[in-house]
Amino acid sequence: MPSWPNSNETSDDDDEYMSEFSSMQMEYFQTPDTVIDPSFCGLVTESDRRCILHRQRAGKFVAFEGTDTGRRFIGCATEDGVNCGLLEWVDAPWPVILQRCLSKLWDMYHGENLGRAQDNEAHGIEVAKLQKELDSLANQYSQLVDDVSKLFDYQDGIKSHDMDCTSQAINELKEKKKQLEEQAKIELQMEKLKLKKEQRCILQSQADIIQNTRKAMKELEVEKDLLKEEKKKLENVIAELLKVGHGCKEKLDKIKEVVMEE
Repeated sequence: MPSWPNSNETSDDDDEYMSEFSSMQMEYFQTPDTVIDPSFCGLVTESDRRCILHRQRAGKFVAFEGTDTGRRFIGCATEDGVNCGLLEWVDAPWPVILQRCLSKLWDMYHGENLGRAQDNEAHGIEVAKLQKELDSLANQYSQLVDDVSKLFDYQDGIKSHDMDCTSQAINELKEKKKQLEEQAKIELQMEKLKLKKEQRCILQSQADIIQNTRKAMKELEVEKDLLKEEKKKLENVIAELLKVGHGCKEKLDKIKEVVMEE
């Protein structure tokens, strides 16, 4: 990680800074997706660290992406324009087991989203097909109305019974068109409700991932403390053996017991 210039540097150091900036890898400009965490947010005020492009104070963020989910980092706080990207990770990389769990959870999440997208696409095709049929029916209806109008002009003396039949056919077509329009509206409303429900599920999944990550971190801390205590026990027994010289069988047995407890 290159050193970051502060606001007190002289102008003589600008050339060296720009040379260092031009040689940096593009990975520094790739900022991970973030999640809101009230306990770690805002600008970095406890140091003079600045972003490399804007010379502004860096911001505090929490990653919400892949195996880095939940890791805190310091990055460019610029919201508009070119973003300098990630400056420094605050938290060390998660243990390999936790990274595998996060990767699995994200794979499940993206797989679920892919299934929803495929369902939405299929439903969109069905809606488009229904709309096409509705348009075709509307064209047929318009053509029928024109034909009936021409028939009335040509056969002004037709019997009342025949006119009633024609009027009934027109009414039936109108009714069918109305039913199709109402059906299409209902399906569109149902699709909107379904999309809202899926959005709520996605938000709940995000909350569950954060909660599970924090729980796993607490469990790792507890196991780490237990290992430290066992290590202290073993160090004390070894120290006693070193005082005696070669030790004795009883103290060697104590070492064996401590190791077995681990």
